[in-house]
Amino acid sequence: MPKDLTPQKILNMLLRHVKLILLITALVTLIVYGYSRFFITPVYSSSSLILIHNYDERTVTQATSYYNDGRVKLNDINASAQLASTCVVLFNNMPDMTALMSGASVTVSQVEDSAFIRFTASSSNPQQAANVANQLAAQSAKTFADYFDNEGRVDTISGASPASVPSSPNINQNTIFGLAIGFVLGVLLAFFLEIIDTTLKPGDDLAKMYGLPVFAEIVDFEKEG
Repeated sequence: MPKDLTPQKILNMLLRHVKLILLITALVTLIVYGYSRFFITPVYSSSSLILIHNYDERTVTQATSYYNDGRVKLNDINASAQLASTCVVLFNNMPDMTALMSGASVTVSQVEDSAFIRFTASSSNPQQAANVANQLAAQSAKTFADYFDNEGRVDTISGASPASVPSSPNINQNTIFGLAIGFVLGVLLAFFLEIIDTTLKPGDDLAKMYGLPVFAEIVDFEKEG
C-alpha cells in the first residue's frame, strides 16, 4: 500500500475491495443477529412503585383531626425523601425482603431523590418477574412498620404486570452494532490486504519505480477474455 495516502487513493482502495467489505459486513451482522435471536435467553422486567410517607409530629392549635394527646401527623415531603433513601438500604438487606428476591434479579431504587421507591424484577419468566415485584411492594409496608413503628407508612402506587416484550437482549441494537463492527473489520481487512500485496500495479507503481512516464499498456487478452 502506498505511503502517500490521499482520500482519492483510499477511496480507490476501498472500491477495489468493496465486495470483500460487503461480504464481511453481512457475515458479521448475521452472526450477531443469530446469536442474539437464538442463543441469548430473553429476560423480562417488571416494576412496582411505592411511596414512603414520613410524619413530622407537631402540636397544632387547629386541625381537622387529632390524636388523643392533641397532636396531628403532618406529612413532611423532604423528610419522606430522606427516609426513602434509608428504606432502599433497608429493603435490600432485611431477610423478609431478600427472601422474596429468589428466582429473579431485583433492583431497589429511589426515584430521582424523591419519596418514591421502585422495585424492578427481571427473569426469563415474565410472570415470575411481575410476581416478585408485587410481593416486594406488598412486603415493604410490613417491613417498614416493623422497623419504623408508627413514624410513617408505605403506599403502593402501581403494581407490576407481566412484560410482553423482553428487556434484553435488544436484538435491533445488537444487529446495528454487528453491522458497524462488520464494516470496520471489512475495511481493516482491505487495508491489510493492500499492505501485504507486493505485486506491481499498472501506471503509478511503474512510474515511481523507474522515474519514467507510462504512455501505454498492453492488455493481456487471454486473461481479460
